[in-house]
Amino acid sequence: MALRFAILGAARIAKAALIDPVSENPDATLVAIGASTRERALEYAMTHTIPNAGAYEEVVARDDVDVVYNALPPAGHFEWSLKALEAGKHVLLEKPATVNEADAHALVEAADKAGKRLIEAFHYRWHPLFNRAMEIVQSGQLGELVSAEAEFSAPIVRRAQEFRWQAVQGGGALADLGCYPVSWLRQLAGEEPEVTAAHQDLEPDGTDRRTTAHFSFPNGLQADVICDMDPVGGRKPPRLELVGTKGRLDIDNPLAPQYGSELILTANGQKTRETFPRRPSYAYQFDGVVDAILTGKPVWTEGTDLIANAVAMAAIRRVATTG
Repeated sequence: MALRFAILGAARIAKAALIDPVSENPDATLVAIGASTRERALEYAMTHTIPNAGAYEEVVARDDVDVVYNALPPAGHFEWSLKALEAGKHVLLEKPATVNEADAHALVEAADKAGKRLIEAFHYRWHPLFNRAMEIVQSGQLGELVSAEAEFSAPIVRRAQEFRWQAVQGGGALADLGCYPVSWLRQLAGEEPEVTAAHQDLEPDGTDRRTTAHFSFPNGLQADVICDMDPVGGRKPPRLELVGTKGRLDIDNPLAPQYGSELILTANGQKTRETFPRRPSYAYQFDGVVDAILTGKPVWTEGTDLIANAVAMAAIRRVATTG
């Protein structure tokens, strides 16, 4: 029987992350959309040919829903993911999973109690490009990891409806953009960092426009995180640079390789370049999540990993505040 999905939040991201890939997966189907109002849900359902629409609570309570994809702004992640888990649904949760580490612990505990999956939607982690990066690091070709820099900066339009510029909605550069570089570095290091320095440029309501942080990992890796919602010079391609005692790895666009990416490995006096399939990272993610739920396979971005990313981001905020 196909897994039956529902979306919470009439969000732009839902088309790429769920609506498109579900149409290509025979083991899944999309049955409902929940939005802040019934009218908004109906409009979204008509646009995307979704058979059922309603308020959040109506969709979460449906007997014909197995998995809830929570595409709400971060401020709505904890409440509605918790309600979905308590209603016996698996949850695919948009990043960042929560606005603080306490909520991350509580959600993982609720998922364990319910016997359901809670998976953070870091789509990059499912793409062959990042799997290849992990393979290179773990092979020892770079030697001992020494330094790294990871950046995701992109101009976010300032408008009233844009939750990324609203602290009350859980917006900000670190939450929306920086969660990716934090995750990239944690995955590749295979360890959890200590935040030794951090700085945030804040708006009047407390939203961080720009955040930078320095990580020190137990294995000696020193790494910098950069994220900016109003970067000088406009949009910058996401990038990741990793230097070891024997080599160097540069990745252009580790975020969404389907829009063009390149992995450059410099080791043993040679430089090699690799390109990867243009199949969307969201499609790889969706297929992986469906398979994991159907088979019981563990995945990277759930449980302790979900908590650890929230802990690292909370530490950045704390260090930026206290120095």
